[in-house]
Order: sequence, then structure tokens, then C-alpha cells
Amino acid sequence: MRNPFFRISRTYSHLVRYRHIMGVLMKYGFEEVAGVFARRLKIGLGSRGLPTSRMENLAQTSLPKRVRLAAEELGPTFVKLGQMLSTRPDLIPSEYVSELERLQDRVAPEKYKRIRDTVKLQLGAFPEEIFESFDSVPLAAASIAQVHRARTKEGREVVLKIRRPGIVKTIHTEMEMLHDLAALVKMRLGRDSTIDPVRMVNEFSQAVTKEVDFANERRNQQRFIRNFESDLTIHVPEVFEAYSSEGILTMEFIDGIKPSNIEQLENAGLAPKTVASRGADFVLKQVFDHGFFHTDPHPGNFLILPDNILSPLDFGQVGRLAVQDRMLLQYIVLSIVDGDATKIVHGLERAETLADATDLAELTRDIEEILSDYTGLPLKDIPFGEALSRTFDVIRGHHITPPRDFTLMLKSLMTIEAFATDLDTEFQIIDHLKPYARKFSFEQISPENLFRQMRKATRGAGELAARFPEDAAAIISKFRRGNFKIHVYHDHLEELEQTLDNSSNRISFAVIIAALLIASSLLVPQTGDVLGIVSLQTLGIIGYLTAAAMGAWLLASIIRHRRF
Repeated sequence: MRNPFFRISRTYSHLVRYRHIMGVLMKYGFEEVAGVFARRLKIGLGSRGLPTSRMENLAQTSLPKRVRLAAEELGPTFVKLGQMLSTRPDLIPSEYVSELERLQDRVAPEKYKRIRDTVKLQLGAFPEEIFESFDSVPLAAASIAQVHRARTKEGREVVLKIRRPGIVKTIHTEMEMLHDLAALVKMRLGRDSTIDPVRMVNEFSQAVTKEVDFANERRNQQRFIRNFESDLTIHVPEVFEAYSSEGILTMEFIDGIKPSNIEQLENAGLAPKTVASRGADFVLKQVFDHGFFHTDPHPGNFLILPDNILSPLDFGQVGRLAVQDRMLLQYIVLSIVDGDATKIVHGLERAETLADATDLAELTRDIEEILSDYTGLPLKDIPFGEALSRTFDVIRGHHITPPRDFTLMLKSLMTIEAFATDLDTEFQIIDHLKPYARKFSFEQISPENLFRQMRKATRGAGELAARFPEDAAAIISKFRRGNFKIHVYHDHLEELEQTLDNSSNRISFAVIIAALLIASSLLVPQTGDVLGIVSLQTLGIIGYLTAAAMGAWLLASIIRHRRF
């Protein structure tokens, strides 16, 4: 396994960016992380500490808020990371989720000349050659893309989501930096920590790679169009493939009202309560009927059309749910309704999300403690979002690792609940959830589904039986030839590697010091000089001084890290 710090490209621009990252970390009180990371990269940060007034201000600022402020100052990639982490309450505590949800992805618009050149590169011609009209002033600008309005030569009003030039390279470079920083933080947190920064960055890297690929977003949007083509309450914007590419997504222009503007909705004769109900049903249909869902259904990703029709926007991030994931959600919903903790534990066991060290009795007790607060309450009075938030606390505490998309789905439900309650103070998402969960449960035990599962199991058993003689022969053959291999993976091997690396460096220093002392001892008694410039005795004394300095540095390093 290679040390991630040896993969860093030490270009000048990289080093400047690293110094900026370390400086921001120190500014917000993360001096230990900044210092250790800087030493690994051999970057000097100076010896001056934070002013007393600054330290007092930091002491009065919560750690989650300092994380958010640091992300905002570090720029778009870190803002995007923070936003994605805010959708993962299974990875980070609720106070961090709440703070990171406040991050805003707002940046200055790209110069029109560069946007114009990007359109030429992606579509083969300049915008004025392709469209009847093209608005040079963007409707919106974010870190990855900005949106421009246009009219096709056929007279259709459209918007173009145009990827910022150079953003893919920038994200790739900063992903390397984030991986290195995450590896260091993981080592500093230790093996007992419930937070795994490397896992977070890996998932973020995969997600943001998909988000900058507008061909992927186009496919997602077209799938939503198919899924909701018969639903008259939902209008997914049409995609114009002829004007789309990997870096540009062209879709129908939607002239609607933001759901957060309740007064404007009412003035237009629309019903906020109806919008709230349809928003919840929109998400629940995705989860239970399609297994394909929008991961961030916040008010900014919707526009409301006449007749209370919802038009969802931005399909860069979606989730996919297997039947098993939907069954786990069913267990959670019904356990909250029925006050039965064993249903949740049984669902987690079936989904194979429990760690070997998980104490099932203690896990059941913790879940029962949560459910006991809601037992006996009318269905409409059960705070589903609060119950889920407390459940996530239990998930982290017991080192449970639910599937990523399952967690995104739960967060999506919490988001749509907040969206709906802003429009209708009496809205209760669990009223909408229960029928879907019951319906899904009945579908799983329907004769058609049972027959399909039985047929699948029978076919699988037959294939296994047919392959068994060949598989057994292959295994025996490898044993005979001595080619049978067992691969062992150690979860914390990087810590051992780091310890060996430090030890070898210190041994090397000690050998060099010893060599200097021996060479100096041989030179001091000698007479004569080197090239008539410096005497051999002087060289010996310089050697002694160098050895003394290196020895003092080595001793200080050992004492500082308390490793003797």
C-alpha cells in the first residue's frame, strides 16, 4: 500500500493551494491538523500563533460552525463537500448536518467570452449560430455550472446548464488534496472513531464526478420523464438532446413560482397545502414505486405551475434503491407506527448492515427508548423527522453501515417533510408514508411476486448445481498446482506502515549522525587543508557541530511525539 502523501504532485500551484488550505485550517482553530499535514508535505507555515483575541472568538464559536466557515473560505469544492455531507446523517452528527445545510453554492458568473467558447467546444458552433436568441447574462451561477436562457430556431424557450470551463480539472486536483487530508485525519482520529473521513471523501468523489457529467444528468432527467409521464400533478422539464452534450444540458424553460414564496402562490390562486401533499407523494412514489429518487428535494429544486403542478429541477444527484432497501424502510416506518423496535433490528439484520461487534440487545434497548417517546401518540402527532434524526444517532453509535442510497433516501424524506410543513403547518408525512409502506408490504407477499421469487430461486439453485462439479474441480486443481491464494486485508495497515516509515527515518538519521561523528574524529587529529581553503581540523569541527544539531533535532522530535 502506497503512502498517499507520496502521490502528491509538488508543482508550485499545488503547494500554493496546500498552503492556503493549511492557513484556513489554522485560522479556524484546526492548528494540530494543519501543522501535522504541513510537516508531512514539508510546507512551512511559520511559528506565529493565533492572536489572543482570535483564540477567544474561536472559543465562543461551536466546532460545527467553524467547519462551515472554513469550508466557505476554502471555496467551491469544499462547499460542495460540505453540502453533500449534510445529506449523510449516518456519517456525521446532527449538529454538523444542521450547520452544513447552511452552506450556499454561490460564485461569480463566468465571463461570457469563456461561456461562448464552451458552447462552441461542446456543440460545434457559437450560441448565436445555434439559437435564435441567447441571453449572455446568466439566470443563476454556481460552482459547477451556470444557467443561460435561450430560444431555439423552432421558437422553443429553453435554458442551457453550461459547465464552467476548467472545473473538471480543478475538481480532480482538489480531490487528490482531499484524499490526502482525509487519510491524515483518519490516522489522527484513531481506529475507534465513528467518523471515517476517507470513506466520506471517496463517496464525495464518486458523487461529484457524476454531477459534472451532464450526460449522466440528462439520462436521469429522461428517466424521471418516463416515470411520471402519466402523473398529471408532476411536470418534468423536457430535454433537448440535439442541444446537449457532456458539458451542456439544454431543457425546457419553466416559468413557475418558487414554493418558498407562499404569498406569491396564494396571489396566483394556488393552494400551498395541495403543493405540500403533492411534494410528499412525488418523493414517496420515487422511493416505493420506482426505486429511483431525487436526493435533494428542497424548495429551491422545484417550481410550481398553474393547477398546483410541481416541476422538479436539477437531476445531477439521484439515488437507486434495491427491493431490500425499500423493505428496510418499510420496517422502520411500521416500527415507528407500531412502536416495535424488533422490526427495525430485524430489518437491519436482513440488510446485513450490523457490525460483528454490534450488541443486539443494547441496540434494541436504544431503539425502544426512542420509540417509547412516541408510543400512544396519534399518528398525526408523531414527529417523523425527529424520530429519524434520533435513529441516525443510534446508527452511528452502534457502527451500523446502512447502504449509502438508503441513507440518502431517509434524508430526502426528512427534507421533503420540512418542505411540506413550511407550506402546511398541519402536514404529517407519516400519514402519507404508512399507505405506501403497507402497499409495498402487500406487493411483496402477493402470489405473483412470491411465484417470481420462487422461480428465480429455483433457477439460481439449478445453475449452482450445474456449475458445482466444474467449480470443485477448479479448486482442487489449484490446490494441486499450489496456486490457491488467500487474500488478507488489514483494516489499519496504513498506521503500521506510518510507524515503520517514521522508525526507518529516525534510524537513517542516527546512522548519518554516527557517520559524521566517526568522520570528524578521524579529521580533527589530521594536519593539512582541502584545496588550500579550509583545514582538515576545521572540517572535523564542522562535522561535530552538524552531528550535534542533527542529534538535538532527532531527540526533540522523539520527545515531541512521546515515542522513545
